[in-house]
Amino acid sequence: MKQQYPVLYSRQKELLRTLLIANTPVSHKELSELFKLSKRTIQREMKVLKNILDVYELKIEKKLGDGFELKGSEEGKKTLKEHIEQAKTLSVYSPEERRDGITYDLLLSKEPIKQFVFSNKYGVAETTVSSDLDKVAIWLETGGIHLIRTPGIGVYIDGQEKHRRTMLSQLLHKDITFEEWLELFHNKTETEEGEVQGRLGMVIRSRLLNFIQTDKILAVERVVNQVLKEQTTIELTDRNYVNLIVHLILAVQRIKSGEVIETPNLSKDYEFDRLIFSIAERIVDRLETVLSISIPAIEVNYIALHLSGARLLNEKKMDNYEIEEFAWVELAQSFIRAVEFHLTESFEGDELLLEGLVSHFAPAFNRLKYGLQIHNPMLEEIKERYQEVFAACKQACELLSKKAGYPIPNDEVGYLAMHIGAALIRKNDTLKNEYKAIVVCSSGLGTSTYLASSLHTKMPNLKVEAVVSMNQLEGYLREKMEVDILISTINLPFVKNKNVVIVSPFLKQEDLSRIQNSLSKINKPQSFQKRVNVDGKSSSVMSLAKYGEGMIQILNNLKIYHDIDVRPPVMISSILSPVKDVKEISDFWKLSKDLEKREQQGGFVLGNLAMIHATSEGVNNLLVGIFRIKEPIVWPFDDEEQPIHTVLLLVAPKESPKEHIEMLSEISSMLIEESFVNVLLESPADVVRSSLEVVLSKAYEMKATRFLKGNRAQ
Repeated sequence: MKQQYPVLYSRQKELLRTLLIANTPVSHKELSELFKLSKRTIQREMKVLKNILDVYELKIEKKLGDGFELKGSEEGKKTLKEHIEQAKTLSVYSPEERRDGITYDLLLSKEPIKQFVFSNKYGVAETTVSSDLDKVAIWLETGGIHLIRTPGIGVYIDGQEKHRRTMLSQLLHKDITFEEWLELFHNKTETEEGEVQGRLGMVIRSRLLNFIQTDKILAVERVVNQVLKEQTTIELTDRNYVNLIVHLILAVQRIKSGEVIETPNLSKDYEFDRLIFSIAERIVDRLETVLSISIPAIEVNYIALHLSGARLLNEKKMDNYEIEEFAWVELAQSFIRAVEFHLTESFEGDELLLEGLVSHFAPAFNRLKYGLQIHNPMLEEIKERYQEVFAACKQACELLSKKAGYPIPNDEVGYLAMHIGAALIRKNDTLKNEYKAIVVCSSGLGTSTYLASSLHTKMPNLKVEAVVSMNQLEGYLREKMEVDILISTINLPFVKNKNVVIVSPFLKQEDLSRIQNSLSKINKPQSFQKRVNVDGKSSSVMSLAKYGEGMIQILNNLKIYHDIDVRPPVMISSILSPVKDVKEISDFWKLSKDLEKREQQGGFVLGNLAMIHATSEGVNNLLVGIFRIKEPIVWPFDDEEQPIHTVLLLVAPKESPKEHIEMLSEISSMLIEESFVNVLLESPADVVRSSLEVVLSKAYEMKATRFLKGNRAQ
């Protein structure tokens, strides 16, 4: 192999880095979104990279439907990575990257900058720079900052330090959602050089290429995380946490650039809680030690401001918080009434809307109270898709502004519009003519629950009364449960004179058409006589306790395994070998046999994930397992073989109560969410566990709420 360093454009460097760290093929769409480039430009760059990679005996493979993947020896990849870091870089920027870079330079600079400086830095004509500055000026004006262009002197900005910080923060948040930041923090791993790793780390690295040293992101986050864990005074929301980290990243970068702007001590304008101020001081002390920098006192005050937007946890302040919560309820109710007026809609009885707004208002209004910026990366999409809802929320926020005493920015209006949009969806669901269905599969788990979730999304006027196995269906029909249609993934030969539609578990378009055609022939009211819960058993305290017991079993019995070596012929027993001796399994071979028997009736594959599920006498408790396989294996699906690298196991004892089955099925119902599937495929164990806890807790809370409402009604 020739030992020479390539000469690379910055874009080529980042494309190569992306391919090097990617564990799976990277699609055209992902690269286009990441680098803000057209598909044609991506293709052109890939052709150039193929010639560069020949030096390292590496090649880029393009797989139809998957994307680009770097192939070759580990030695070649290691050498390429070393050379990338040492190679001479020729910078090339997209128009958007160039304008963001110009904006960032201006926000940091104390002195005017000549246009030819930008022209030389970004490799474009001064006329192009002038056009860019026109667009930059418009954006800066939205944050109360003026762009000044003076012949012979240069370009500079005029604005308060508070506004500079806000716009810098918005620039850093641009196109990066809070969820992406949080995922980065939860999946934090570093190389010896301290570089952010993983696909998401690559995304953020690329978007922030012009702005910050990305190797400092995780160092800052680690310090804040450690300090917050050592105290019991405050609890930061996810958004407050991300905003604080972003603020500190920018502060560190400004200090290292020698561009810190001192302002009068903020403590003159704000009376900080002493406990909060001490936490801010600890964060600064720790950062100075870890990063070997000196942080001005002004930053302690700014950090204290961010922390002041958090919820206080100590006993001394809890009473005040509970008192304030009544104010949030009043504000939320006022907001709902105002939106009802402007939309001419009623949200009467929607407790989810009221509870959601109250939970949202407390941290959001604390941030507004202390003048902290609020960013909403989805704002433009919300305004475009939900114009009427956004306009109504904007008008309703005028009332909130008067009550709260400070203006509400569009970013916050966007978040409130999402709450109202969700309420409208719930309302529309209830207003439609409902049909009742039973969903059937052989085990009553997994595929049928996924199907039920898909039906809820694609046919909201179809209410799934029960998700049952073939054996359970006979009992339901004997009890003459009133439903309009039976929807099944398997044939039901014993069912006569009933409205039955056989569908794929993935609910294809032709399945939807058959269901709709079948429902259109029904003259309401329909026949299958109603089964009434006279004794209220499903809403009893015992039933609620069983839901809780099921949730605890799932979380306690979650097993996650990595790098499982599975060799052909692929057998379920070989995949499950890591759990052969766990206490939850009483008969490993019985379990394997039950799972294989269930798989013969039809597999379930989503991308690189296969799900196996059954009820079995081979287990004595609910069991969830995630098995990540070392090398992809082929899995039979739809008369074909599909490569997969992760297997999800959901299994329950044969005689499990229905409440346990329902809690286990909450997991499979979430597989319609791509983000949840990605957590199962790629996230570390603690993130998987947290995600499952969120899903199960939410399901349990809804059941508990319905139980309490039922008691009040009695």
